This record gives sequence, C-alpha cells and structure tokens, in this order.
Amino acid sequence: MIRLLHMLGWLTLLLGLLLQIWLKDHDARWAVFFYAMPKPCLLGLSVWLTCWPKLSRSQRIPACLASLCLALWWLSTSWCMSERASVPTKNALNDEPLTILYWNLCRPNGIDQEMVDLVKQTQPDLAVFVEAGNAGSYLAKYSESLPDYRPELMQSGILRLSRLKTASNRSVLFPCMATYAQFDLAGRGPDFPVIVADIFPHMFHSRKPQIDTVFAQTLRRPDAIVIGDFNTPLESVHLAQFRKHFTEAFEAAGFGLKETWPCGMPLLSIDHIWVGSDWEVLAADKFWRLTGSDHAALLVTLQRKSKTR
Repeated sequence: MIRLLHMLGWLTLLLGLLLQIWLKDHDARWAVFFYAMPKPCLLGLSVWLTCWPKLSRSQRIPACLASLCLALWWLSTSWCMSERASVPTKNALNDEPLTILYWNLCRPNGIDQEMVDLVKQTQPDLAVFVEAGNAGSYLAKYSESLPDYRPELMQSGILRLSRLKTASNRSVLFPCMATYAQFDLAGRGPDFPVIVADIFPHMFHSRKPQIDTVFAQTLRRPDAIVIGDFNTPLESVHLAQFRKHFTEAFEAAGFGLKETWPCGMPLLSIDHIWVGSDWEVLAADKFWRLTGSDHAALLVTLQRKSKTR
C-alpha cells in the first residue's frame, strides 16, 4: 500500500508537470486539473516525496532534484522584482498619477471595516471591489466613513468608490453567474474606459468566452484598464493573446510573489489589473488582510505616457 501511494505521488507529479508545461488550460476537460496543480503544489508534492519513509539515499535523489528544479522554476516565473519608476510631482492635471485599489471582499455580511481601513490607508483615486455582499444596504455608512468618495453598487456585487468623475455605466451578467461592469473615468487627461470583471469558475466550462468578452469591451483602446477576479492564473493560455496590447500591473512593477490567493498562501495569481499601452505602471503593491478576505488586495499607480499628453 505504501509503495502504491509512492507511485501515485510520482504519477501525480508527472501529470502536474505535463499540465504546467504543455497542456495548460487549452481544453476545459483538463483545465480544472491545471488550476488545481499550480507550481507551488507540485513543489510541495515533490518535497513530500523526498521525505517518504524507508527510502535509501539514492532513491531520494530524484525527488530532491525535482524539488530543487520546481523551486527555481516557480520563483523564476512568479517572483516580481521590477524597478519602479519614480512618481512625478503633481504639477498639472495630466501629469498626476492615477492610483487604483482592487480587492475581492468575499461577500462580507455588513459593512466591511477592513476595506474601509485599507481605503483610508492607501487613499486611491479609484477603488473597486467584487463580491461586495450586501453593500447596497450600507452605502450611506460607507459614504459617512469615507467622505472623500462616492460609493456606488454596480452589477452583482461590484462596488465602486471614486474621487474622480465617472460616466456611461454599463453592467452585464453572463450565464453561470459571471459579471462585469464598465464605466468611463475622467480627471487624468481624456476620459478612459475601466472594466471590472468577476469571472465565474465553472468546473466544466472553459473560461475563455468570459475572458474574451470582458477584454472585448475595451475595443482595443490603448488607454483601457481591466480589473478583477479572473479566477484564472496568469499562466493561462486564454490570457496570452491580450499580452500584445495590455500589461499586467503587478508583473510590471510589483515586488514579491505575484500569487493573490488563498489566505496568504501563494498558490494562484487570479486577481489582475491589466493596463493598455497608453499607461506606464509606476508602482504595484499587494496587501493581505486575512480577517477580511482570502484574496490579496492590489494597489497600482499609473501615469499616462508622454505621447498621449
């Protein structure tokens, strides 16, 4: 029985490597296994195989090598250490940086004090939240707690707090409970579109149609910003085509592991902020508030590139 478990462990590790290197989430039939076996999980499995009882030293060598290779591979693809651009002095309207806070609130029951405290701490120009729970019943309290912001509940639990002028709101509900909200934001040069998405992680359906529809709302505008819980890691093949026109902010200017879920454990990078080519990412930060959500919050600082001013 012990030998059988050991063999199953190796077979699972090999399957996980096959998924991560080649199969990925091309097909919905195996995509769920790709999402369930990210590199950190495979590293943990290889360490477990290294510590397997009653193995000789020579029998442990393959597992030790696998653990070392997986650790180096994961860190090389996940650790972000980009040099941050210096934040310019606010000397003209178009020169002001734009700060955006995003967080999955995990459906709080009542006013989310962790969120209020984080907004007060970071002071973003725009804060957007998905899975905001029954926030519609507490908009007055949010307005009282955050007087500099205008709280608005959009489609299916998307909450927006803004200090900038917004216009042309539009929300759409997909089949299988996924949703996005779209609006234009003013105050940093010409108006630009922001799309906030909450992709539903259906086990037996590809997430590609939802992701494609969300990015289609940008109309390939170079000043568009796409934010949300994609429930899809950054390694997904469904995101590869959008990297030609968009940059993921934490990959560009973050520091540390890019994974945002769950509960402080760096397993999956499912929360994203994508910016069009008109924007330069000056800084990107990640915040864990484990008593408030099992997702990390993201704060990015952007500025329009000089060619668009």
